Amino acid sequence: MTTPVLTPEPGWVPAEPFPSPEGTFLAENHHVRLAYFRKPGEPALYAKAWFGSKTAGPPGRVHGGAMAATLDEAMGAAAWIDGHKCLAVSITINFLAMLPLETETTVEARVDRVEGRKIHLRSAIKDPSGRVVAEGSGLFIVLRDDQLRAIERP
Repeated sequence: MTTPVLTPEPGWVPAEPFPSPEGTFLAENHHVRLAYFRKPGEPALYAKAWFGSKTAGPPGRVHGGAMAATLDEAMGAAAWIDGHKCLAVSITINFLAMLPLETETTVEARVDRVEGRKIHLRSAIKDPSGRVVAEGSGLFIVLRDDQLRAIERP
């Protein structure tokens, strides 16, 4: 099977939330394919995600860990693209339905609120019909300047 090209919804424009041009560990051929987008004038970050054969959990279905990793990354991406250079402290994932393998989904993530260095985020994965199959919330902490410098070094 060839890896699909992830197509944005009408009005979406490509977005690059992270400084690394290589993307993240999720961008593997038969694992998860993830492409980010924004809608002009909207605060949310959107993505198209495809879950390949290497994300199998229950027979023919996506493993919850693959969905959790996708929601975690999407929340981090939403924070970073909004200028909050942060890392996850705690995430909570709720699985609402099983997702068949090789399904292209829509992911939404947004900053819910900011309290000093604490960034609260929400995210969801929707199947092709628009039904939410997993949702996440997370607490992320903005990195201090010394922490940010330490991770920016090669």
